[in-house]
Amino acid sequence: MRHLQSLFKFTLLLVGLVLLSPVSAQTKWDMYAFPGASHPITVRLGEFAAEVRKQTNGQLIITVRPSGEFPFKATEVVRATGTGQVQMGEGYSGFISGSTPLASIANLPLLVRNSDELDKVWPIIKKYAEPELEKAGVKTLFYFSWPPQNLFGRGPQIKSIEEFAGRKFRTTDGKQSEMLKRLGGSAVSLTLAEVPLAVERGVVDGFMTAGFNVVGAKWSEFVNWGYIPGIHAGGPDYIMVNIDAYKKLKPEVRAVLDKVAAEWGPKMTRENAADETRDLEILKNKFKVDLFVPPQDQIDKLTELMKPYWTSWAEAQGPNAVAAVKEIRAVLNR
Repeated sequence: MRHLQSLFKFTLLLVGLVLLSPVSAQTKWDMYAFPGASHPITVRLGEFAAEVRKQTNGQLIITVRPSGEFPFKATEVVRATGTGQVQMGEGYSGFISGSTPLASIANLPLLVRNSDELDKVWPIIKKYAEPELEKAGVKTLFYFSWPPQNLFGRGPQIKSIEEFAGRKFRTTDGKQSEMLKRLGGSAVSLTLAEVPLAVERGVVDGFMTAGFNVVGAKWSEFVNWGYIPGIHAGGPDYIMVNIDAYKKLKPEVRAVLDKVAAEWGPKMTRENAADETRDLEILKNKFKVDLFVPPQDQIDKLTELMKPYWTSWAEAQGPNAVAAVKEIRAVLNR
């Protein structure tokens, strides 16, 4: 009888150990990504998730959910992440400019032009943008940059400022739209899925993006020119985390997540920049896209045309935006 009691106790102990095993300690998160499943950005975020799983020994499992898997748009990701629909979300600065305006300050045309400049002014952006994000219940886990945003199109090529007049382009941010307006053109808002048909039917003459995305989104077959002044840096692209979910992680798991995140932002920026160099060559050589880099005097003229907008945009957003633009201009001598 005592033997049976001992066996029963031992069995209960084994069951308890199983229940306390790492499998039961797993935390599972969803991460929203706005590009499609095969896009390089989504693939790289998947690699980030795999690295987190590996270095936490499976205690934190992040599943990247590409565009279409959730009933919200890229413009709504701050709210969706803050309310816990997902635990992590990718918020490209242009898309989240409506909900958190200061997060998109680097998208002011001709102000911050590439990833190196973005890294220089990131402490300023973070100082002013992070409180906006925290009010929504999220924090920035890391950020990365897409390559510089430029103009790609079909039909008559733009090679001068005057040739913007009467042209229509898809934009990702109101600041891009204002630039077109000031140059005599106009903007059209389209989802990623709507772009190919809109260009084919002449609804728009083209779009603002990076060459990396033209190839990555498979838009290369319906463009024939590019206008490449470096309109603005491609970001920040914020990888946000729900603050409550982040705080609930075990300290050791949170430390690993932070460690991988600190490595992944610069890694993705480097890889995106390398892809841009390669993909611009693909566009030029394989798809015969005429890539025009305007001379410096034209870029200088564009910059002068945009400076009053930097000021008016900042004044419309309030004192913090005015201070942020002033600090960024001082750092970049612009």
